[in-house]
Amino acid sequence: MSKVTSDQNIMYDGSTMKVVSFACIIIVLAVVFTGSISYFITRNAVVDKLKSRDLVYIIESATAKIDGRIARARETSLLLARDSAVNEWVLSGEKNEQLGKYAKDKLTDMAQSYDYVNSFIVSVVTGNYWAEEGRLLQRMSEDNADDYWFYETLKSDKAVSLNIDYNIGRDNTYVFLNALIGDLKHPSGIAGVGLSLADIAKEFTEYKFGESSALWLVDGNGKIHLADSVEQNGKNLNDFMPAAVADQIIADTNSQQTQPQILEYVNAAGETVDLAYKRTESTDWKVVLQIKRSESIAVLKTIKMNTAIASLIAVLMITLVFYLVSRRIANPLKRALLLTQKMEQQVKARTSELAESNEKIMDSIEYARLLQESILPTSEELEDVLGFYFVLWRPRDIVGGDFFWVRRVSEEKSLVALVDCTGHGVPGAFMTMAVNSALKHIVEQNHTEPAQILSELNLQMKQILHRNHQQSFRDDGLDIAICAIEGHSRLSFAGAKLSLYVRRDQEIHTIPGDHKSIGYKASPETLTFTSQSWDIEAGDQFYLVTDGYIDQNGGKKNYSFGKKNFTTEILAQQEAVACQAAHFETVLRNYMADESQRDDITLLGFSIR
Repeated sequence: MSKVTSDQNIMYDGSTMKVVSFACIIIVLAVVFTGSISYFITRNAVVDKLKSRDLVYIIESATAKIDGRIARARETSLLLARDSAVNEWVLSGEKNEQLGKYAKDKLTDMAQSYDYVNSFIVSVVTGNYWAEEGRLLQRMSEDNADDYWFYETLKSDKAVSLNIDYNIGRDNTYVFLNALIGDLKHPSGIAGVGLSLADIAKEFTEYKFGESSALWLVDGNGKIHLADSVEQNGKNLNDFMPAAVADQIIADTNSQQTQPQILEYVNAAGETVDLAYKRTESTDWKVVLQIKRSESIAVLKTIKMNTAIASLIAVLMITLVFYLVSRRIANPLKRALLLTQKMEQQVKARTSELAESNEKIMDSIEYARLLQESILPTSEELEDVLGFYFVLWRPRDIVGGDFFWVRRVSEEKSLVALVDCTGHGVPGAFMTMAVNSALKHIVEQNHTEPAQILSELNLQMKQILHRNHQQSFRDDGLDIAICAIEGHSRLSFAGAKLSLYVRRDQEIHTIPGDHKSIGYKASPETLTFTSQSWDIEAGDQFYLVTDGYIDQNGGKKNYSFGKKNFTTEILAQQEAVACQAAHFETVLRNYMADESQRDDITLLGFSIR
């Protein structure tokens, strides 16, 4: 009996129950608070997504549909107008039957094959209006107001003009693309096609975003020509929104506006309405989309209810678990703290080991950098050989496989080279050491002609890298450009995959290297190269660059920088060669933006004193 009483006292201990009750209250408040915050965060995220993504996607897709259809019709009109047989037929006064049959068949084929409502050829010579199926519809007259478009188009000097017409009888919008035939100053006629936007109106229903949403194509006066609901065609924006909002949309005539504009307003019923609009590229019309906020976030009601149910269940489960844990586990907090302390000690020890290892690695790489920089020519050596110069040297990983090299052979002859070795980082740096040593040895053996130096370098690097025919998954080699400067009046050049760029006045001359690389397994030992000469004139500027600069990706489309942009930047230079490094560095940094450097980059520019 005493044991039962003792167990009951333990089970219903007042202090324990107070702690459990207090903890449960805290949990309930935390769940309610968290649920409320989560709901408002979710609601704001849904609204933000609606404005920044959903509305933008729908409006841009609908606009692209219209612009794409008109762009295709424009190209079709140009094809018809630029057809020499059509032009010859029109100039002959439509008297050549063979050419006439060809032109009429062309009209019929375009209307049927490309799903245009009509195709046409109108002659300046005869004034005849020929339509699809080779029908002669009418003769144009300046006295006929309906023919005004024809004479205005002839005066426009534009290759293609666009005319939009809303036909009340057919309850449809038509777009006509009118292309001048022959000389734009003295055209022989007009050819083109017309397309209906009715099929686009059907596609508008695919963008239906809830029951109350509306999608319209409106003209410059706010008149609706296309809608996802047929009964709205022909009405005005003022019929569906406050006049001030409609006027703002109509008044926005910024032709440079390429991004959708997002608005919101409160309607007469006190409901918030989200709205987006965008001008089409091919016309001055706009696509407008609007939807009630309450409908776009209706899904939140379900989320709110499900969150409340889930929170209630979570509170009950947590309360039960907390009660059982507090009664049956002895000092769980202490155990957790001891385990956490032990884990922290292990993490500290491992972190210390990693930090020490990383420090050793960085020390080694830093030493490798000092070694690599020691083989690079000093500014005095560069100035002695080149005169005026600049160097942009940016290894991708502190050290790399690019380096530049100069050597004075005699009082009248000097050598300058730019080398791009296989690999990055430390492996690439080791390659530069080997190539530097090989170049020095080759020149000391009196090989001073660029082509001859490259052939000897290929032979020596193959012996160094692939001696004993050892099997390896790696295949190392290098690309190189080398110049011999003789008497400050003549330059000889040879290259392996690298070129020499020369600026003379406002022209760029590219002296290409051979399409061969050096030192690879597939490179024959008897590989030969071509030397090319250049007579130096005062003001000539020379540029050697590795593919790291040319191939660096960036820009709006994340394309490679490219040789065209590189030569453009050379021509844009107004400063002396010695002052150009900052410009090329800035151009590259701006082009890269947030993109990482892909390869080692080296650019050497010089102008012979």
